[in-house]
Amino acid sequence: MRRLVAVLLMVAIALASGCIGSGVGLTEEKVLNAVQGIDTAKYAQNFSMSMYFIEPHTNRTVNLTALGHVTGVFNRTANVETGNMSMRVHASGMNITLNWPYFINGSTAYFKIDGRWYRAEQDDLYTEASGSLNVKYIENLLKTKNVTIEKLADGYAFRVNVTFWEYVKATNQTSYLRDKWGNESRVNVTTRSGWVEVHLREDGTPTFIETYMNLVLSISGLNGEEIDVHMVIHNSVSLFDINGHVEINAPEGINKAKNLEEALW
Repeated sequence: MRRLVAVLLMVAIALASGCIGSGVGLTEEKVLNAVQGIDTAKYAQNFSMSMYFIEPHTNRTVNLTALGHVTGVFNRTANVETGNMSMRVHASGMNITLNWPYFINGSTAYFKIDGRWYRAEQDDLYTEASGSLNVKYIENLLKTKNVTIEKLADGYAFRVNVTFWEYVKATNQTSYLRDKWGNESRVNVTTRSGWVEVHLREDGTPTFIETYMNLVLSISGLNGEEIDVHMVIHNSVSLFDINGHVEINAPEGINKAKNLEEALW
């Protein structure tokens, strides 16, 4: 009798703490099937970034912070997406605020700035605006990482450690960053800590994705000097109205969009 009570007590503790592996009803295969079954969804995204480095010539510490919020809707079959992105950036005593509607068609993102549309192909802003990339992110992580799915009171969740380059690969940005940093890259990235946490419904459908990165970017200058840029990135995305009816049309004026660099420089 005592042995039976002890076993039941151990089971109760495991249930209360959520420490249950993937063999309790929700497997990675079910999650993959649920992710692949997401065609449309609305999303809300919050992200923050803080960084600092020491300027080698003046020994001055340079700080930059950014806060952003994105709301949007995507259709993966049609490969289109639309929404609005707002951001506040503080750097070197300057404050920059932007509030841009966007439209994504394939790998090209369009941003509306001061009443005109501009085009950005695989730009950093494209990554922030494209909420559907997060869905692909989960799929790629599940295929490449060992994941333990745990039972929660209102569904399931998993959390896995990732490095910067694992994140880049999972979001299909490897070639973009290699091109941006040059074939013989002068940027070396050290991941001090990084993780992604995903919350799932009972059927395996993801509803919340959170990513954290603490990085050091060692950048070699042309004159041989090296600067260490310390950076912390935190991003969270909520998905809702999954596979609901959406209608996304190309906004008027898209066909006359100019390159985004013309608006930024």
